[in-house]
Amino acid sequence: MSFGFAPKLAEHFRLTIKKIPMMNCKTRLSGLLLALLTSTAFGVGLDVAPAEPESPPASATVQGSPATGYFSTPNPDYFRQKLIANGIDPDSEQGRVITYWVVKIARDPAWRPVGAGQMPKLSAFWAIGLSPDDRLKVMRLLKDIATDPANDCRTSPLQETDFMAFAKKASPRTFEDGMEMLQIAMDSSKSGRAADHYSLADLLDAEACLNATPPLPPGTPGYPPGPCGQLVYAIDALDKSPEPTRERGSYDFLQVMSHGKAAFQSVLDDSVAYFDEHFDERRLPEAMRRSLPADGSRPLPYSRITVDAQWVNKTTPGDDAVFKDVFVNRRNNGVIGELVTADGWSDFTLSYRLASLRIQTVGTGMATTQMGTLEDLGAIAVANGALVPGESIHIAAPQPSEGGKSTDCVVGQSSPASQIFPSLKGAAIGLQCARAKKGGAMARWHTTWLPEYGILWTDSIDDEDGRTEAVIRNITIEGASQ
Repeated sequence: MSFGFAPKLAEHFRLTIKKIPMMNCKTRLSGLLLALLTSTAFGVGLDVAPAEPESPPASATVQGSPATGYFSTPNPDYFRQKLIANGIDPDSEQGRVITYWVVKIARDPAWRPVGAGQMPKLSAFWAIGLSPDDRLKVMRLLKDIATDPANDCRTSPLQETDFMAFAKKASPRTFEDGMEMLQIAMDSSKSGRAADHYSLADLLDAEACLNATPPLPPGTPGYPPGPCGQLVYAIDALDKSPEPTRERGSYDFLQVMSHGKAAFQSVLDDSVAYFDEHFDERRLPEAMRRSLPADGSRPLPYSRITVDAQWVNKTTPGDDAVFKDVFVNRRNNGVIGELVTADGWSDFTLSYRLASLRIQTVGTGMATTQMGTLEDLGAIAVANGALVPGESIHIAAPQPSEGGKSTDCVVGQSSPASQIFPSLKGAAIGLQCARAKKGGAMARWHTTWLPEYGILWTDSIDDEDGRTEAVIRNITIEGASQ
């Protein structure tokens, strides 16, 4: 394992690998979007001639015949009867707001596809089709719904799939907010604006920046208790973020709200694709590439090594977990890509000997970090040096990093690599390493340099949870890279 991986491994054990409450809140409130964007929510078609929309809700009037349905400008008496039959006073605030929007829907041809069941998928419509400004407007409307005293994030209006049932159960404020969101979507669809596209790396960067936001203290004024408060807090944090975090984060946020995948989940679903795209030395800055050996100049006896192993901690056995560690030798230049995967978590590293060139962790909860890239190219020269027993080595770490600016190691004695695992050949040189962590704590671990393979293997980590050891179950070595 690379130096970049080891300190994050210790942090991983304390993360419990589960979704934070904010994600649960997203799932609850996304029911409102489902109610508004399915054909059953509106019941009938919108096949009417265009007309100017009404202005204030209180003055809305409707005309037509009962046969045309709710949204085809029905007879006012007929519609009043429908409201009364559903327990809604037509002259109340709720009745006036509903009537206003029914008329607006019926008179605007842009709304016709909704009733005709021709809406695009939620993820394409809400998250991709909206401009950054419109995404923020939608988020603020969701915040308003979450802080509506009539709601507690568990009330049935947000889960209804029938328009009149939603109109009946929702407060005027929630109903108005929901329809405003759909109006934003309608206007966006008419604008012809090109859809936004962001790379997974950019979206992960936004997720990692937002992960740095401190958790919401219980009982904080202005935030409802439970999931609604978490949602409001998340929206506030995103709204206050600098660009480009806010723009990318709003896109990612609405992807999840519309039952799409957050960036971290897309990466976890196909970690190999992300690994191959971003943790290849050809994606490194040009100055760093020039500092690395030429392709073919550092031949190694494999193209891929796969290690099946388990983290074991006798003090906190609940932290035990199986994992797979894959080392890839792409070009026989001494640069090794490493992908570590466990349940709900992946760690990516690109290294050259003892130097980590690029690092990133992606996972559920708060595990995702920003991609860190080595800035101090002197670390490559340090990595090229011989390892002398008893010598201290100071090597710069990729930035940004939660694991400090550098790693300090003391070189130990050499022993046969077969002591690590029987099928390994050559020597194994132990290193006792430490790095300052966020908040002033220290991460300490023992790692082994395997010069025959050009890789580091972290044997154990010592922290406040005791000693965690990596126990190898099997190693598969595939043929030499061509």
